[in-house]
Amino acid sequence: MQCFRVVCTSVLAVTVSMAACLPHGRAQAAPFAPTDAVHAGGAQPPGLAGAVLVATVAALEGDNRTAGQAFGDAARLDPSRPNLLRQAFLYSALAGDGTASQLAAQLPGQAMAELVMGDDAVLAGRWAEAKAHYGRAPQDAMLAMLRPLLEAWSLAGDGQVDAALSVLAPWTGAHATGEGGLGGYYAIHAALIAEAAGQRQRADALYRTALALSPGHDVFTTRALGHWLVGQGRRDEAVRLADRLIDALPGLSLARDGIVASFGRPPATTPRQGLAQAYFFLSALIGQEAARLADPSGRPVREEGMRDVQMLLLRFALALDHGFGQGRLMLSSLQSDAGQPALARDTIDQAAPDDPLSTIIRLQQARLDAATDHSADAQQILTRLAREYPDQPQIWQMLGNLYSGRQDWNAAIAAFDRAVAVSGHLAGDGWTLLFERAVAYDRSGRWPQAQADLQRALDLAPNEAMLLNYLGYSLVERSQDLPKAEALLRRAVAIAPGDAAIRDSLGWALVRQGRIADGLGLLEGAAEQTPEDPAVNYHLGVAYWQSGRPREAVSQWHMAELLPGEASDAQKIRAALADAARSGHEEPPPGQQIGQKKD
Repeated sequence: MQCFRVVCTSVLAVTVSMAACLPHGRAQAAPFAPTDAVHAGGAQPPGLAGAVLVATVAALEGDNRTAGQAFGDAARLDPSRPNLLRQAFLYSALAGDGTASQLAAQLPGQAMAELVMGDDAVLAGRWAEAKAHYGRAPQDAMLAMLRPLLEAWSLAGDGQVDAALSVLAPWTGAHATGEGGLGGYYAIHAALIAEAAGQRQRADALYRTALALSPGHDVFTTRALGHWLVGQGRRDEAVRLADRLIDALPGLSLARDGIVASFGRPPATTPRQGLAQAYFFLSALIGQEAARLADPSGRPVREEGMRDVQMLLLRFALALDHGFGQGRLMLSSLQSDAGQPALARDTIDQAAPDDPLSTIIRLQQARLDAATDHSADAQQILTRLAREYPDQPQIWQMLGNLYSGRQDWNAAIAAFDRAVAVSGHLAGDGWTLLFERAVAYDRSGRWPQAQADLQRALDLAPNEAMLLNYLGYSLVERSQDLPKAEALLRRAVAIAPGDAAIRDSLGWALVRQGRIADGLGLLEGAAEQTPEDPAVNYHLGVAYWQSGRPREAVSQWHMAELLPGEASDAQKIRAALADAARSGHEEPPPGQQIGQKKD
């Protein structure tokens, strides 16, 4: 989808402003604080504050369904607050709750509400009504891209094929969206509409246009063009199209056979499927650009409202095409990224079993099983996939991660070795595989091999702060080449200045070189940012001790001793406290002076 970037920036700008109207992730979930409901404007309906409190807590915890229900309760208790109704609708829509349809009817003229009402009309076969709702959604750059597809498929559903193709005609050429734009994508939709209506010649012409403009940049386009090429007796060319897609997106390699097998049918045979593809496409486009750009504070845009916008569009897609595998994969990934692996597992389980991406869906199921403490289930899926696809490195890599999670380092190394062997020449994202194997080597006591993998990984990804930090800190812990370790860690801090773990590593490297004053500030800042990390507190205690501040050092170690962590850290902390006691510095009584930093 790289070729679509020419039109992405304006869409993303509109979407960012739109996201400001949506629930902001989990940090700013409620339209006002619960206390506002009690104190704003005099007497409040009984139960309003409680409903808003429940909604706020649910939203902060990522429970969209409960948040939608609670905001709905609050809206019924106080109809004078339209924002409550909007929040109830948006959270219900994010949850895929049918209540969103009822609430949408109370929000005429609002973009997402009109889309929901249009989709409901599609599901009921009321095509003219669907087109009317889509047309009433306020126009902006995002909907300007989506609306032709919504209107065209609605007209096609109503049997008005010529009118549908006329709607898309201005969008189906290179001139429509500029060089490298979306003309080929719209031509695919037009071709599918013409083909479904039996207009073979028009469909052929549109497929030829699409092939010239967008020769397989995404799964949908590749499947559509592959289907047409096979129908033209050009199967070898269709397979090459699939292979080019996989070369560009190696993560799809596991689904190659499924994609090629899907050439036997169009990727959308009904208006509902065509509309679902349109929603998915816009969600993917937003996600691609949001991941690439950052807001003024430097955070990725998708960490703000973008995930919610994407999820809404995916919910719309899945309401129209329930088993749509690609849509379920993306929604599941977003849910997993938001810390909801159980919900993500439920989402992916509902994909159609014969979906062209079914092998990738099984891999995602294994990943989510591992994340939800169903390690045995994950291993069963992965071992089956490994037998079926022994030359797929991503399966072996995931098996390696599964074994690492169990601290079965030898099994993990064996799996990572297999992944490296079948990968051939590692490049780009191959650094992650080398890094994961390096960790397994390190934990199994094979540091030379670990160091070699870390260096190879850095050759592939020289600006990965995590890699720089791991290698630099490991060298410090081994008192090995401390100047090099410091240089690595300074590079990591420059790349990720807000990362407390990296600043702790640099501070510790300076302390280990005797530069206590230089390291102390870094360690204090890291301990303030991550007070629950025992290693950070241990390091700060050492710095205090070497600064001639034993009382503060002992307090810091005592606090570190109370925190859960690695066995090796606990051993160091106990040894430090024992040494302090032998030198006449008793540790403070439990519950007193913990974390004290000034005498």
